[in-house]
Amino acid sequence: MSKADDSMRTPKAVVACLRDNGDGTSKLIFDEVDGDSINNPIEWSFACFYTWRDYDNRSLDEMKLSDREYQMIGENLIAGLLALNGRIDEPE
Repeated sequence: MSKADDSMRTPKAVVACLRDNGDGTSKLIFDEVDGDSINNPIEWSFACFYTWRDYDNRSLDEMKLSDREYQMIGENLIAGLLALNGRIDEPE
């Protein structure tokens, strides 16, 4: 594994945001985006919604989600990236 960032990216990616719902929960949202370049992209544009899930704010703030919840977040992220980059078929 390289120790330095070589600035190369794929043209398609997944971004994440965490939106406070105002009711003691937050929504973790993954969206698919398109970059303007494969070399150090500056602008990313929304392509489509990918997935979301609500979590309890206290559990998030204390980084105390269950092992299964952390596993699901990672699986969703990797599955989305693999599908976006043509490495697996997208689920139906």
